[in-house]
Amino acid sequence: MSLADAKSLQRTAQRLIVEARKGSGSPPAYEANWQPVWGASIDRIIINAGAKPSSALIWFPDLRWDASAGLGFADMVRIRTFEGAVLFAGFIVGRKPAFGGGTEKGGAFERNVIHLADYRWLISAGSALYGQFGRGPDDYYSYGSSSQEAIGNSYTRFTGRRTVFNQDGRPNRDPVLLNIENSAGVHLCNISIFADPEIGKYWTAREMIIYCLSPLWNSAYEYFPLDDPSSLLGLDHTDFDKVLNHVSVEGLNIIEAVSHICSQLGWSLREEYYRDGSVSVIFYKFGSAVSFARGETEPIILHRLYAPAAGESIAAPVAAGEKMLWSMELDEDITKVVNAPIGLGAPDRFEFTAELVPAWRNTRLAPDTSDDNKNLFFTEADLQDITEPNLKSYFKYYHPRGSQFRHEVGRKWTLNETGRYSLDPYDRGKPFDFAAIIPEKYIKDSGGKRLFGPFARQLLTALSEDPEGVNTIGIKVEFSFDGGESWQLIPAAIVSLEKEAGVYIAEANLAEMVDQKERVIDGGDLDGVQLNFWSSLCDDRLAGSAFDDGQWLTRVRVTATVQMDQRLVGYAYPSWASGSPFEHREIYDFSDRYGIVKRTESSILSGLPAYQMDMTGILLSHLDSVRRANEDMSISGLFTLDRLWLGDGSGFPEFMPGDCLEAIDGRCYNLTVSLGSKLLHPEIVQIVYLPEKQKQQLVTRDLRFVNIERES
Repeated sequence: MSLADAKSLQRTAQRLIVEARKGSGSPPAYEANWQPVWGASIDRIIINAGAKPSSALIWFPDLRWDASAGLGFADMVRIRTFEGAVLFAGFIVGRKPAFGGGTEKGGAFERNVIHLADYRWLISAGSALYGQFGRGPDDYYSYGSSSQEAIGNSYTRFTGRRTVFNQDGRPNRDPVLLNIENSAGVHLCNISIFADPEIGKYWTAREMIIYCLSPLWNSAYEYFPLDDPSSLLGLDHTDFDKVLNHVSVEGLNIIEAVSHICSQLGWSLREEYYRDGSVSVIFYKFGSAVSFARGETEPIILHRLYAPAAGESIAAPVAAGEKMLWSMELDEDITKVVNAPIGLGAPDRFEFTAELVPAWRNTRLAPDTSDDNKNLFFTEADLQDITEPNLKSYFKYYHPRGSQFRHEVGRKWTLNETGRYSLDPYDRGKPFDFAAIIPEKYIKDSGGKRLFGPFARQLLTALSEDPEGVNTIGIKVEFSFDGGESWQLIPAAIVSLEKEAGVYIAEANLAEMVDQKERVIDGGDLDGVQLNFWSSLCDDRLAGSAFDDGQWLTRVRVTATVQMDQRLVGYAYPSWASGSPFEHREIYDFSDRYGIVKRTESSILSGLPAYQMDMTGILLSHLDSVRRANEDMSISGLFTLDRLWLGDGSGFPEFMPGDCLEAIDGRCYNLTVSLGSKLLHPEIVQIVYLPEKQKQQLVTRDLRFVNIERES
């Protein structure tokens, strides 16, 4: 249609051209030139934004329902205007033959329909993300030496590692870029790949997207060759410099992954076609259109539609080239308002140092003092010379190879956080009080009530790291033989209990855990006996000391991290701009992003570096962003235009996904709303062409979703 025709009440119907390139083989190879598909009629074209593929239906009025149209599955098809603007390009993915017999009054029909899907469908069908591309030993020159250097184009796929960028908030991007080449060795692009956090840098959103769209993952590269994703329009915006933590795209196809990353920045994408047959991806920011003229730097634009007032003649607006609105359906709804969001972070974790209690009954420890204490214990060397060690009570009951091994005695030590060991038959004192080690603001409410329960926990690795800040200290266990006046590290195999907060000493022979000061027991039944972990326990038992009264000289303490019963919780509240007078709450689970992780003053590792955070402020800022974006009423719409707007020779359709609607002239209806200092417009997320009816529909997104951004 010419521009003059567009301004005429007597304009002619606009016709579209269907063309195809037949494919053969598997994977298919396609003919070089587009050929017209004669007899094809276009039922509809649906153009979508984001990860959802666009689609089209064509049918053949002159063919029987089971006749061949000369087209097969996977053939390429495009639909364009006479002037060359491509509305749709994709592949044949389905056939929908149908017929009906009707009645004596008529109604019989036959339909021969072909279903088309765009390039996003092809990519989504074969480009799933899993594992990581990184560098292994063979991807370096002189690996492991001082002259180690990454080989520019060499990489390894690690299928056992998940595709999670900045996992757990730690940098896992290799600082050395990977050179991507085609099969002929020609350079295509440089991309970032994965590396261990020890040498890693943080991924930006841009680097994540380039990784996902690179030829490494693009299985449709032969048909959709994104040689250098960094050159895609819109990706150079500074918004993509943002670092996003723990972005998991494992199992998503690459278009879903890219859309997921974009959505956290308030961006989206669309597929765009060119006259030469090429196709590309365009990135745009939700609701950011400011201009009415499309250009290379303006991929999305504003539109004003025209709906004549009651009784107004349409001649003048048609002559002026207004975009005439045939019908409009708006949906204004407060049921979807979220003006009081609640954000849930991860459970609180704290590093602490505390003494443990022996998790066995006193009667289970029976020292053998016979023969002047010679049978009290035996070293591994001693046991080698004993023919029947099970005749010795120390071996029989307290050695892992003993026939009646009492596995808990001397070995199992816990916090007693549930109170299990407080009363008879253990009598180990009151349950552990976390309020004694955790700052009051994290462990008590405003009235001083303790905010934890007698639940079993597990000791986790400490937050503190070695002096170089490279590795965690792990779980540090120390021993005392003088009632806690001094503490010492004794080499031993120790594991964290899985079902309660405690440790298990897995060392084979407890008597070989010798006092580092090489002392002997002074006084009592064991006077003069070598001081070791076992003999110290026996000395406490023979002395009749009560552990709950603090009389034992043998002590065990641990420095570790524990997860508590409270979590970081944030609240946002309705503002004056809320679209509903009620409070509408919604829970947002941010447990993989925000939390409180602190080292307490009780920790003996305070002089070391530690991974700590209190992300309360960031969570509240994120919730405020969620509230601002969701507190207005839901406003979405379906706008039907009185003709097909195909660009009128410009080379591109007039309307494209991401474009925004500013107002309905004639009826004086303003579609713009204010969000703080920003103006928001309904964003077009779907365009439906109905050529047989010469109508075009625009589907707009709920206004509240045009500006949702994620905080890092």
